[in-house]
Amino acid sequence: MKITVVGGTGECGRGFILRWAQKHEVIVGSREAKKAEECAEEINKALKGWGIEDPRVSGTDNASAIMASDLVVLSVPYRFLETVTGDLKESYSDQIVLSPVVPMGRVEKHFEFTPPALGSASFQVRDLLPPSVRIVAAFHTVSSVIFQDLERVINGDVLVCGDDDEAKKIVSSLISEIKDIRPLDVGPLAVAPMLEALTPMLLNISRRNKLKNAGIKVVEG
Repeated sequence: MKITVVGGTGECGRGFILRWAQKHEVIVGSREAKKAEECAEEINKALKGWGIEDPRVSGTDNASAIMASDLVVLSVPYRFLETVTGDLKESYSDQIVLSPVVPMGRVEKHFEFTPPALGSASFQVRDLLPPSVRIVAAFHTVSSVIFQDLERVINGDVLVCGDDDEAKKIVSSLISEIKDIRPLDVGPLAVAPMLEALTPMLLNISRRNKLKNAGIKVVEG
């Protein structure tokens, strides 16, 4: 599978690349092709250091990366969401688009979920892209710090929602490739606002209780 990580030069994007480049071809997307190429070279070197033979990470501009991929990860802050979706609409066809994007803000000493008029970042992605694109929302509760450290055991759950069952299964399969992470299907894209709101909640829990990199693990009673 060809996976493009838009925003792959940032900390959040790096985790997706490091984890999935062990088995898949991954393309780093950036506004500047040169920056993406340099990032890809650095990550290939890091993966070889981890004992991964012949890693397949390349870099190019966002539009080219999106067109070449089967799955696009929108690993960007919410303020850049329209830039990598609506502004590049012609680059999308029938890809699966994975959105971990969260609209949030800091108010005094806590974080709040600040959804757009449509109700969530995922809904906005759906509104900005062609109807043939299959949107899946996930990875709102995984710390980017842990995610990019291949030595760290995450031992948590990734909550997944979307309207296309096949797309959710593909994303869930990719999640299952990561050791000690379990994908959990939580329903249609309609529940995306609930998932996105978990990110500021976890940040508030971490801050007030002096926890590091808090995540979510669903347990049976």
